[in-house]
Amino acid sequence: MENIKQDSRFAQLIKALEAGWEIDEPVLIRSTWRTATEASGTYHFVLRQKAHDKTTLLSLSASPELLSFLADKKISITTF
Repeated sequence: MENIKQDSRFAQLIKALEAGWEIDEPVLIRSTWRTATEASGTYHFVLRQKAHDKTTLLSLSASPELLSFLADKKISITTF
């Protein structure tokens, strides 16, 4: 179930970008803990739609698809 939810969050990011939203860099990453032995991060995207003076936040858990997207687009990331 978690993978389906995450896939839909990544799809939301892609759809937002296709609709004219822009990523306000850097993307922020914060460590989260899922279990005692598994660490992961949550990526926080600030999205802006300048034409309509709108800002929103979209948070995604780390996934191979997301990490590939960040690397391909050379998006800067800051830990907080």
